[in-house]
Amino acid sequence: MKRLQILTCAVAVVLGGAVGQSATLVYDNSSNDLVIRFNPGPAEVGDEILLAPGPERMISTFTFQYWGENFSGDEQIRVRFYANDAFYASHNAFIAPGTLLYDSGPFSIPATPRQTIVLDYATLLAGNSGNPVIVPDSFTWSVQFLNVNPGAGERAGLDIYDPPTTGWNYTSYWEKDPIQGWLLKTNQFGIPMNFGARVEAVVPEPNVLALGLGGGLLFLLARSRARRS
Repeated sequence: MKRLQILTCAVAVVLGGAVGQSATLVYDNSSNDLVIRFNPGPAEVGDEILLAPGPERMISTFTFQYWGENFSGDEQIRVRFYANDAFYASHNAFIAPGTLLYDSGPFSIPATPRQTIVLDYATLLAGNSGNPVIVPDSFTWSVQFLNVNPGAGERAGLDIYDPPTTGWNYTSYWEKDPIQGWLLKTNQFGIPMNFGARVEAVVPEPNVLALGLGGGLLFLLARSRARRS
């Protein structure tokens, strides 16, 4: 399996040696391949994941997979992390993707039968104004494919895995509609729509927590959560 590591030339100031810790695997959905491909088209789609219990909530490495066919050379992808703290009317609860925790910005991707993208700690810092990416116990990670022209035979998407071996997941997924906003969707055939991904994290040290508070990244997620599949 190919791996594309997204690196940055930015100089990152690492506070308190937090990334010197041994990272803990807090989510892993990369083992049980259902051999099912999901093509979301141009829509931003998100998978809400629940991390394994523990204090490790500063992401050191985020890894995911994609596939792409018949590319012309200008295709890109964009990765975002959200807290699920926005109001979702149909459930009368604050469960939709809301607060933006990380945004990679668009970056180029090649055509591939399957490729693994690794967002390392320096890349995560660069995409978050130099701040560490601190997440709650559950959050939504999303992808959006750009400049993929289906009329020219171009296709791109994600591979579906289930169940996770570390952490947990729902069977539904989020899709962002340009008019209605985030919509919770399921597969009509009952297939769990869980995207292949891995998350490694470390415990935020006090000075990193202070930085997160200053940047608006650390927050207490206290909400009444509606149960959903």
